[in-house]
Amino acid sequence: MRILALSSPIYAHTVNTVPFLEGLAARGAEVHWGVADDLSHVAAHAPARRWGTGPTRPFVPARGRLREVAGRYAWLLEDAGARLAPTLELVRTLRPDGVLTDSLGYAAALAAERLDVPWVTFGDGPLHFPDELTPPFGAGLPYRTPRPWVWRNTVVQAASRRGVMGRAQARYAALRAELGLPVSTRPVLEAALSPLLHLHCGAPELEYPRVALPDHVHFVGALRPPVPAGWVRPAWWGEVVGEDSGGAGTTAPSAGTSTHGAGTTAPGGGLVLATQGTLRADPAELLAPVVSVLRQAGLPGVVTTGAGDPADLGGPGLVGGRVAVERFVPYEPVLRHARVMVTNGGWTGSLLALAHGVPVVQVGRTEEKADIGRRVEWAGAGLHLPSAGPARDPRRLRRAVERAASDPGLRAGAARIAASLATRDPGRDGAALVAAAVKV
Repeated sequence: MRILALSSPIYAHTVNTVPFLEGLAARGAEVHWGVADDLSHVAAHAPARRWGTGPTRPFVPARGRLREVAGRYAWLLEDAGARLAPTLELVRTLRPDGVLTDSLGYAAALAAERLDVPWVTFGDGPLHFPDELTPPFGAGLPYRTPRPWVWRNTVVQAASRRGVMGRAQARYAALRAELGLPVSTRPVLEAALSPLLHLHCGAPELEYPRVALPDHVHFVGALRPPVPAGWVRPAWWGEVVGEDSGGAGTTAPSAGTSTHGAGTTAPGGGLVLATQGTLRADPAELLAPVVSVLRQAGLPGVVTTGAGDPADLGGPGLVGGRVAVERFVPYEPVLRHARVMVTNGGWTGSLLALAHGVPVVQVGRTEEKADIGRRVEWAGAGLHLPSAGPARDPRRLRRAVERAASDPGLRAGAARIAASLATRDPGRDGAALVAAAVKV
């Protein structure tokens, strides 16, 4: 079986391809991987032959949430147009039995359709597939089933397709025409989702009930990024996190190993892991208020800045009390000791926290993050706060953190999701489903 993975030009989506490649390689597949030139370092240690698909187009965010969302999807489609030629060449040259891409892999989806190659997608965010009972993707609206709320879903969905996503939709239609593909009525948000097999990272307990979820959608569990080779615990580790019997470099638990009893905490308890992800760099959005709350409450915390600079928060290292700030710390070793995770709402990090039975406090409405927070709250595994809350009302943030760390109901909700995730494995289950789908 020869599989060609093709990643969209976003760091998290590229990284999240690795477990599927490892699972496919373990089954004896010949694996190739096309990645954006500037993200080739992500693929350096993956069990796949790497191919470049061109540079990533720069993205300049617009002011205002809706303008930013509209601009980002328009940017993705423009990037896909530039990436189509090398993508088509790769598919023609390698002649794979199947193509694997993420839910934003427009170039991969178009090339596979054009060349009549089976293609599979994986989802590492809220489930894109629409349903009349489900709030439209990106709206950040709560799940409600009474008829007025269902009408709301229909109206917001139509407004999103015609307004917010209008530019991206037009570019997608133009790309199809350029390739000689038939006109499609699929909304651009769903256009890159495979009609053959979709591997959704997550668990049914974290997704809204649907009237008719397609049969080819399968939940495959939590992505567990390995601790990078050579990473060592910072000097503050013992003071903030405490002893970790797993040791530096320990890999994630295997599927079927429950970690939802994560109750070991740093001395004094209440360890908080906080992150703002790899796209948001301004610490005022979340991290600065979190650091202030942790110091005032006397709680231990590990704060990772990702795209931001630790120096903006007084780091790297200890910044007061038992609060440490670093650009990067592997989540897995920290979550073994955590009581709560505070995040702007990245799917992979939130899912990993829940896999450890750690409740999530999701803050903000950037990108699709509020959709994630709403799902966590609906599942009874954490809390959602609007974007204006932390900086303007730190007391509300503190109450949310303290509740998530102590509320037995939220911990039970997180444990329930952890138990479901523990039975699934993206690499193992994904590879088996791909092999069955491409029928090799």
